Amino acid sequence: MTTPAASPPPQSLTAHLNDLETALRSAIGAEKGGLAASSRYVMGWEDEAGRPTTTGGKRIRPALCLLAAEVLGGSALEAMPGAVAVELVHNFSLVHDEIQDRDAERHHRPTIWRLVGEAQAINIGDFLLTHAIRALSESATPPERRLAALNALLTATDDMIGGQWSDLSFEPRGDVSIEDYLAMVEGKTGALIGAPLQIGAILSGAPKDQSDRLRDWGRKVGLAFQVQDDILGIWGNPAITGKSNQNDLARHKKTLPVIAALSAPSTQGHLSRLFAQENPPTTEIEAVSLQMEAEGIREIAEEYAQSFVDAAGTLLNDLGLHEEEREQLATVARYLIQRAG
Repeated sequence: MTTPAASPPPQSLTAHLNDLETALRSAIGAEKGGLAASSRYVMGWEDEAGRPTTTGGKRIRPALCLLAAEVLGGSALEAMPGAVAVELVHNFSLVHDEIQDRDAERHHRPTIWRLVGEAQAINIGDFLLTHAIRALSESATPPERRLAALNALLTATDDMIGGQWSDLSFEPRGDVSIEDYLAMVEGKTGALIGAPLQIGAILSGAPKDQSDRLRDWGRKVGLAFQVQDDILGIWGNPAITGKSNQNDLARHKKTLPVIAALSAPSTQGHLSRLFAQENPPTTEIEAVSLQMEAEGIREIAEEYAQSFVDAAGTLLNDLGLHEEEREQLATVARYLIQRAG
């Protein structure tokens, strides 16, 4: 499996983007300066000087929430509070992760901690989290659906934070297995792919067993999503991805390609020597990434990603959907795994 050229998201993920942006802006507010202004920068609506920009992400997670509601017979309007909550939680996690990972840029712009410092960036992340909870808790959704959706959001947020804890704890360890890695990923990434689908289903009035199965499908897709993201973290094109393709190796991150390379005799020594250096030079990082690719490590990671997509396909057939709805979700899964770098 090779990584194709960049392609636009499927129409099912973009159908309600304008309404979503309006709802997100309303949740953040128009306050001049302070937390709201910094949050608008994080969301991609303003630059450092407060001038309008359009550098936000693809809003994949909230789009999944809206899609789930529609696939199960509800409406995007019913699911909009959940979509807003999910996207704000996602950006809360990005702000904190960028500090922890020392990421200098996102979407070709300085990350917020580089502009306002780590302490204030933590406050901005917290602001986004509280506004996410408020988006659901103060919505006009029927109380039983609102409470169930809020519980799903908080459970996923707990899982995501636990996954991030594990991810950081892996960095100094030399005994991380692929099984450890996959358990971490299911929390860190899978939770916020599965939860939007679950929340959209809940807010549309779907039965609990169906919303839970849709969540499980999303978590499996999330595993594939993260493995692909790890591939881009080593071999991606920064001009397309907007993120470094050297930071993961420089920080000794235990991604799936790295774990596979540390287990392979042909690459173990090269990678171990690189990881023995606190700040390895760019030339050595590039040499090791080329060596890993030449020895088939990228191919191994891509095969894992595809296996999770295949497993998700099996789960998809158990959802009791019509062919058209199944194909919509299958198209989304293919798009997530085939994101280009």
